[in-house]
Amino acid sequence: MFPVRALLVFALSALIACETQAHSTHSAPPAAASSVATAPVERPYALHVPPGLDRAKPAQLVVSLHGYGAPSGEAHAHSLGLDALADEQGFVLAMPDGTLDSSGNRFWNASDACCDFEHKGIDDVAYISWLIDDASRKVNVDPNRIFLIGHSNGGFLAHRLACEMAPRLAGAISIAGAAWKDPARCKPGASVSVLEIHGDADAIIKMGGGRVFDRPMPEYPSTKDTMAMWLDKDACGPGAQPAPAPIDFDENVPGVDTQPVSYRGCKDGVTVDLWTEAGGSHLPHPSHAGLVAIAAWMTAHAAHGR
Repeated sequence: MFPVRALLVFALSALIACETQAHSTHSAPPAAASSVATAPVERPYALHVPPGLDRAKPAQLVVSLHGYGAPSGEAHAHSLGLDALADEQGFVLAMPDGTLDSSGNRFWNASDACCDFEHKGIDDVAYISWLIDDASRKVNVDPNRIFLIGHSNGGFLAHRLACEMAPRLAGAISIAGAAWKDPARCKPGASVSVLEIHGDADAIIKMGGGRVFDRPMPEYPSTKDTMAMWLDKDACGPGAQPAPAPIDFDENVPGVDTQPVSYRGCKDGVTVDLWTEAGGSHLPHPSHAGLVAIAAWMTAHAAHGR
């Protein structure tokens, strides 16, 4: 199917472009006898610590969640420019790997719609929870500044983790993702800020909802319904706030392409935000301005007082 091939070509290109990061380390727990279907919670991941980071001060932790078919979390984060952003902004970047399916594609068990196509039942929520604990043992992590950035299948997982790990997170950013189709399956234990970034020309995860790759899987919700779910979960007030200035987010799209909309008046001071990219496809190439805007969103959404 063409969309799958498109993702894999992108992923392989990212791998080729990915250079070895001098300040990245890999956490590799002891091998377990478990099969893939009962994969251990403790799995390897790459951890990028910016050079010159003051380890005496609590640091922001960002967990990057790759899309379906990416060669690795590290290659995907590099392709989006997150490692360079980490160095510029001074945050620690964790880059986990999804599980390989029988076709050799990495995936996250994010929702019933995406992307555990073989129904392996991997507990990726437990994995990411363990990863945050493990990274916090290695680096002085600020528990009020833990964020997720997920793309596609990783965006779906970011939404799920916000539903199931809200008390541990300051915010979740999904690029071309979606939440549960059934809002009742999302039961956050605390308010959490959420940012969805989505191209209105995305033909793979459509803003109007649908099925991933048209497979016989449950449907994912529209972007509108995903936002409505979070407005309800975070008890936000009616109506969007005056729109912030547009952003030149994607280098693949000429000019200023992305219009942010912010819903505030939510419980505990969190916000629910939607950045719609006019003409944006499924695979954005964030500009420096776009990355800085993401960093600014995270800075503004530290979970003070938790």
